[in-house]
Order: sequence, then structure tokens, then C-alpha cells
Amino acid sequence: MAERPPLVTLRASGPLACFSRPEFSVERASYPWITPSAARAIFEAVFWKPRIRYEVREICLLAPIRFTSFRRNEVGITASVGPFGQVRRIQADKERQQRNTLALVDVDYQITAELYLNHDIPADGSDDNHGKYLACFTRRLERGQQFHQPYLGCREFAADVRLPDGTERPIPISMAHGLMLYDFRYPTTPARHREWEKGKVPRPLYFDARLVDGIVKVPSRADVLTTIPEAYR
Repeated sequence: MAERPPLVTLRASGPLACFSRPEFSVERASYPWITPSAARAIFEAVFWKPRIRYEVREICLLAPIRFTSFRRNEVGITASVGPFGQVRRIQADKERQQRNTLALVDVDYQITAELYLNHDIPADGSDDNHGKYLACFTRRLERGQQFHQPYLGCREFAADVRLPDGTERPIPISMAHGLMLYDFRYPTTPARHREWEKGKVPRPLYFDARLVDGIVKVPSRADVLTTIPEAYR
């Protein structure tokens, strides 16, 4: 019988956040709360190994949903390296673009995820089990250790990440948002990779997001995958 994955919980907050909705293209407009993929990235910023993966199962909103709008300068292209090692340099003054951002203000979330063992990766010693990685995650969170700075949608919107203290209470708000970005699906085999059109990898996954008394229940990845038409799997 397979070992049941344990639950790991953290609290993430910050003065600004932007979880961009894809339908708004270049103009950044945020979802009303953090997406599961952005939440997963916060867990991985604290503790990650190829042997483990996280599936976000619950997002608890601890602060009201408030938006702000501002304009900022962004560079429209990225630096790249040519075939002979030549770096494509960027002149920021020429490539600067001013874009509008609809961001969230003073966000505060309690996020719960399941910690899975990736069985495609060999076990790391005889003590390789859920408890070992759960203890590592909790210890790093208590000490404030991180692989890189966690952020809330955009790298410039840093997140304050810590263990919940037990006083957290969700906001008394309910709403049906509709489709929200769940995560991305990457091809698992080279053959499947070739079948997909160039430029369309990875494929986005969506789920029906509902906020009930300040809590968003997130379906499992397996349940989300069953909603994809066979032609797109």
C-alpha cells in the first residue's frame, strides 16, 4: 500500500502581488488570488529536490482582495547567446516599453500542499521517505532558509514566507471565479514532445476556481488531467 503524502503548510504575504491572467496578453492583470502554480513555486523556493514534488490542495485568503493600478517600464526583449557564443546585448533605452499593471495589494495567504515522492528518480539512501523531506522543509522554514527569494507572481514582488502560528482566519468572502491557471504540463517522453507543435510546449492546465468562505479547494493534478480532451493529452 502506497504511503499517503503528508501535508505541508506555509504562510506567504507581501505588499504587492501579480498573478497574470493570460487573456490580457502584454498588459498585466492579476487573478484575484494566488494561482496553484505560483503557490507551488513558493514551496520549491524554500526546499526542493528532484526526488520530491508539491501539489497545492488548499489556498486560504487571510486578507481582503484589493487591487491597485500603476504603470512601469519593462524591457520588451531578452538577452540571448548566438551560435558562436556571441551575447545579444540589450539597449534598455531603445527597448523600453511602458505597460500597465493591475496588481493585488497587501496579500496574505495560508497555503497547504501535498508532498509527493517522485518515483522516476532513484531513492536517496535507505532513509528516503516522506518524513525525511517533511522534516527538512519544516526546519528550513523555521530558520528562514531559502534556495532563492520567494516571490508573488513577479520577481520584484518579494514574499515573506513563514510557518503559520495558528491564529490565521480566512476572510468571510465567497465567489465563483471560473477558469484559473492551475499549472503547466510538460511532455514526459521525446516521442510525445515531437508530436506537440513547436512553441506550444508546455501546455497550460486550468481548473474551476471557487472561493468558499475565504478558502479555495484545489483539485489534484490527476483530476485536472482527466478534464483535458484526448487529442490534447
